[in-house]
Amino acid sequence: MRYLFAILIIALLAACAGPPPVPTPVPAETPTAVAQAATPTSRPTRVPATPAPPTPTPAPQVLTLWVAENEAGLAFATALAAEFTAAGGSPVDVVARDADTLRLSLAAAELAGEAAPDLIWADQNALVGLFADARIQPLAAGNLADTIPALRTAATYADTLYGAPIAADGALLLLYNRALVAAPPTTSDELIVRARAASTADTAGLVMFWDDVRWLLPWFYAFGGALADSAGARPTLDTPAMEQTLNLLRELYSSGPREGDAYIPGQRRFAAGFAALAVDGSWALPRYAAVSDTLDLGIAPLPRVPATGRAAAQVLNGTYLMVAGDRGSAAAALAEELIAFVQRPEVQERIPAQLGRLPALRTVLVSAAVRDDPALAAAAALADSAPNVPPSIAARCALFGIGVWLPVTLDGRIDLAEAPQRMQREAEACVNTSER
Repeated sequence: MRYLFAILIIALLAACAGPPPVPTPVPAETPTAVAQAATPTSRPTRVPATPAPPTPTPAPQVLTLWVAENEAGLAFATALAAEFTAAGGSPVDVVARDADTLRLSLAAAELAGEAAPDLIWADQNALVGLFADARIQPLAAGNLADTIPALRTAATYADTLYGAPIAADGALLLLYNRALVAAPPTTSDELIVRARAASTADTAGLVMFWDDVRWLLPWFYAFGGALADSAGARPTLDTPAMEQTLNLLRELYSSGPREGDAYIPGQRRFAAGFAALAVDGSWALPRYAAVSDTLDLGIAPLPRVPATGRAAAQVLNGTYLMVAGDRGSAAAALAEELIAFVQRPEVQERIPAQLGRLPALRTVLVSAAVRDDPALAAAAALADSAPNVPPSIAARCALFGIGVWLPVTLDGRIDLAEAPQRMQREAEACVNTSER
């Protein structure tokens, strides 16, 4: 009953409520002038992506090569640089430099804040100076197994290579006038006998540059001498080898021209037919041809020394490529690529004809271009056993010590046994001064 009463009360309340509010009409949408057709559902249109700008290819690094050469050498180096670039190597800017002022040019460039070259093409005298100035850096081994040993010696210090050998020249040769000497002497004893026999009031038996250390060194090495100890720290001139060398030179000197030991007059005398024999460099051959077109010139290697069985092998002068100091690793790597290019056998084979020098590679010494040139063939015969001077202070000071006392030893102003001691003291003083 209670529940029924509650239901009745709810119904009465609902009946007393007002009618529901009239809804507000929504205005009809005005149609547009042009009816839009229904577009079927499709994939969204893909907008082409804007391509990223291409990464610019970096310009190849240009190598700067300073060349301290004669006209033929500069032309050869320039041609090789162009060939290297054409074969895919880096561009090379070749700059001609004077050999005598090369070190000064580097110092001037440094003071002016200018960039140093990446590579330097020069001879071993320049290498010694640049090494002393710490302006060249060590090189990778390169093709050393096939390189003339003397060229390695001249560019190596403390088992480290500082110059890549390109060519060799400067060989001392035994020249003879076929009208006065039928065949060249093959030993130093024969040389003494032939020179004395040919010496007359008008004709010299033998001419050479008596006072110059370069003319002494082949005999010194043949007697087993060395300029410095194995460590390259101390000169080694006060030895029996030096005394034997000086004794031989005195014997030969007695057959020299009466007017003394001047080099140029000796060359003229030999060219004119008034000397039987001469020891001179391959560089001098054009001078003889210029002085006389009637000289019947014979060319042979220097003789052997019977006491040791060794040939008086010439000291070769080398031509080198060097990497300048403080180059970055990338520049140094590119520089060594050029070095490898120049040391290729097909490039080396062109050196005799184009430069008149021996190639640096031993396997190329047997090429036709070497065999067909009498001077190069004579030099090549002893190239494998040729010595050279390392770029150490002790070795260079030894040369200085010899040069100071050689003239007065040859003409007898000091005792022969005393000369090696004086040379040694002079060289040691030079080392002490250089190390201060």
